[in-house]
Amino acid sequence: MPSTKKFLLNVRALLPYFVAKYLRKPGPSDSKIVFVLSFPRSGTHAIGSLLSNDQVGFHYYGEFFIFNAWNKNIEKINRFYPFFSFRYSQNLKQQRKNWSYNKFETTSLDAHRTLDALKKIPGIHVIKIFPQHLPDNLLESLISEYTPHIIFLRRNHLDRFVSHKKANATGKWHTASTSDLVINLDAAELNRFIDDFTKFYTHYLKFAQNQGCQILDVDFDDLHSPDKVREIQSFAHFKGFSDWDKLTLAPTTVKQDRSNKVQDDFLSSMGKNYADFVFPKVLT
Repeated sequence: MPSTKKFLLNVRALLPYFVAKYLRKPGPSDSKIVFVLSFPRSGTHAIGSLLSNDQVGFHYYGEFFIFNAWNKNIEKINRFYPFFSFRYSQNLKQQRKNWSYNKFETTSLDAHRTLDALKKIPGIHVIKIFPQHLPDNLLESLISEYTPHIIFLRRNHLDRFVSHKKANATGKWHTASTSDLVINLDAAELNRFIDDFTKFYTHYLKFAQNQGCQILDVDFDDLHSPDKVREIQSFAHFKGFSDWDKLTLAPTTVKQDRSNKVQDDFLSSMGKNYADFVFPKVLT
């Protein structure tokens, strides 16, 4: 029944689609695309909670390009891209049945056409993108064509690696406590992990700058600073925004891991300290 209802909603959206396409072309909309380019376990769920408030125009789509989240504004895309939400919902069901790093472009849905539709819908459209979500040629073409505002989010490599390993070991990516979980760390695997994500970050930071994108570089610890949170929200929103009292100054997410034992044991065995695994900002 839910699929039937979703399909019928898409059919009903055909009339406004044809009206907008052939009879009354919509005028320019107050719309803005924001990409959060980051990595698994870097705090993107937390930053999403700071940029999610439909009442003041923040529409947060999460891992949109791999069908890992739903936002009610997805239904509005049907007005400019027929049967989008029906097909998106089918992919979302499949993703939840057997989660994987699915790629958006392997379906019949088109990323460029999707952003074209979002540009016609008023508001700030925030989408997070990890290295596995889109191939380089597609992501580069989206950045070149739409010049989105881009937030780069970094976190200490060791903390991120431990969090990633624990989430994979338990299959619990949100809300579940992992403080008592014991895992073994492989130094060579950690080095590959650091190298891969550093290359992604460095490449897209320079690429986005060359395309003229507005960029904000954020460290994970910044999410706990009210002043930095306001800077993030101000960067994402339109100039002249004034309803700051409707936006939270602290992430609404729950910390899963309250223990650093795994990190401390690893650092002791390697003769290193946390500073050796800082994910530094690239200065250009």
